[in-house]
Amino acid sequence: MGTRQRFDVDPKLEQISPHIPDEEINFLFPFRKFNTQGRRRKFKTSQLYRAHILAMLKGIPSFNKLCRELKTRRSFRDFCLFKNKKSTPPKRMLSEFRDHLKPSGFEKIAHLIAANFLNMIPLPDRHVAIPDATDMPANCRGFAKKNA
Repeated sequence: MGTRQRFDVDPKLEQISPHIPDEEINFLFPFRKFNTQGRRRKFKTSQLYRAHILAMLKGIPSFNKLCRELKTRRSFRDFCLFKNKKSTPPKRMLSEFRDHLKPSGFEKIAHLIAANFLNMIPLPDRHVAIPDATDMPANCRGFAKKNA
């Protein structure tokens, strides 16, 4: 088990990780002020958000399974920026975080990530022409079915 953890590498997670704007997420949603983590409050919003992204990317169906995978897979903990096996969030905290953030919060973070991608990738200039029908004469002889 120790050897598996030591050499556990996931290249997809390593490619995605630098593109998640952790500071902006922590600034927009200061989860440390929300009272679900107890007194110590050792997790940031970006870490818990990364855990949710990890569940979606890897197809993990429940928080129970996600918590077990975080304990056993070092690459998952590295992606979520957790220090070690003992410092992973319990399933209750992940569930309360999802309730705290709501779909609108996840949408704001998705827009933030999309904006970061669009700032990094130059888009080609496109010219679009839209025809306007205001200069065309209209048929103004009255009602079409009036004399029928």
